[in-house]
Amino acid sequence: MKFKYINAVLAGLILSASCFINVANAGLINSYDFNVDFSDTLGNGNDLTSFGGTIGGGSYSFADNQGLRLTSALTSTSDYAIEINIQNNDDLIGYKKLIDFQDLTSESGLYLYENTLDFYPDDTTAGTYLLNTDFIVGLARSGGTVELFLDGVSVYSFLDVNGEGVSSLNILNFFIDDDNQNSLGESFSGSVNFIRIHDDSSTFGMEPPMTNVPEPGTLTIFALGMIGLASRGFKKQA
Repeated sequence: MKFKYINAVLAGLILSASCFINVANAGLINSYDFNVDFSDTLGNGNDLTSFGGTIGGGSYSFADNQGLRLTSALTSTSDYAIEINIQNNDDLIGYKKLIDFQDLTSESGLYLYENTLDFYPDDTTAGTYLLNTDFIVGLARSGGTVELFLDGVSVYSFLDVNGEGVSSLNILNFFIDDDNQNSLGESFSGSVNFIRIHDDSSTFGMEPPMTNVPEPGTLTIFALGMIGLASRGFKKQA
């Protein structure tokens, strides 16, 4: 009986500790907040690779074809959500590539087109944003449907029949022109305050905790309480 009680207590400790860790991170898989470097703020790994640009004041600033690459961060390459707080500091002329899903081998992807959002080749423009002003772009893909968001509001959705939004090799490229990286045709200059990867769009706007590990004091107090309960159980069985 005593051993069963100990096992139950230990199981409770493990389950509760995992709940502490996972609840703070539910739905939000990775967050890149550019506080110091290109690492995941949640501490889950999958850090960004930079192709130039600078970090300062909690944002990443980039020029033409200075962008970011993220590898193996999506738990599903076909069902995911991406949220970006960004600013266009270039102009409102032509296409500017935000996210490339095909490892820079295709024109397809999410663009800024003039002052709107555009997923090419579906090529329907939606929403409006202002130059030199922060705005939040969201893209969610689920069950073959791609949905675009601007500042938390859904602005357009379409059925991604050809899988243009499926991430090839689980690689995402941000702000980099496809095919010819020396071309400045569809790249731009700007800054980004965060990039966040979610399970779905339901957690858009969620502020990430500084770490996905609970404070030691919290678990210590909880563990001591469980040990106390265990000792009381022993006394009753004695």
